[in-house]
Amino acid sequence: MIIIHCDGVNAISQDIYDKMLEHIDLLLLTCPHCKHTGTVVHAYYDRAVKSGNGFRLLVLRIRCRFCNKTHAILPDTIIPYSSISLEDTINIILSESTGATNSILAENINLDLSDIYRLRRNYRLYWKERLRSFRILIDDDVSRHCISLFKRQFMQIHCTVCGSYG
Repeated sequence: MIIIHCDGVNAISQDIYDKMLEHIDLLLLTCPHCKHTGTVVHAYYDRAVKSGNGFRLLVLRIRCRFCNKTHAILPDTIIPYSSISLEDTINIILSESTGATNSILAENINLDLSDIYRLRRNYRLYWKERLRSFRILIDDDVSRHCISLFKRQFMQIHCTVCGSYG
């Protein structure tokens, strides 16, 4: 998995994602697995995102020319293996202390209470103490800090080899 840092972008759409990909030279990308440069387009896959009214994102998979491993290219506004965007995830976690759960459900018709409870539970189990021990705030830079320190996106539960670009 290769994470693209999206400075100044909080929400993602297919158009924004495609424009990000236009600025990436695949031959210069480093494989997170074998650390060689040189990748080629392998395939695309469809990804559902429960943000606002919900949408689908066509995500690029690349293949390393040296080890033949494939990697998805994801913007840092998307959490790997989650259908809830980073922005919504942060809002849900922060809303626990303010009791704004109903307003989050009203703003995002694709979320239900089980999504919110599961996300908050995973935060308490896997991320709360990690962030606290490194004094990381849940803000716009949380993604960058987590990728740098833990080699995974904030709230990414599944462990994978994660590279970054940009």
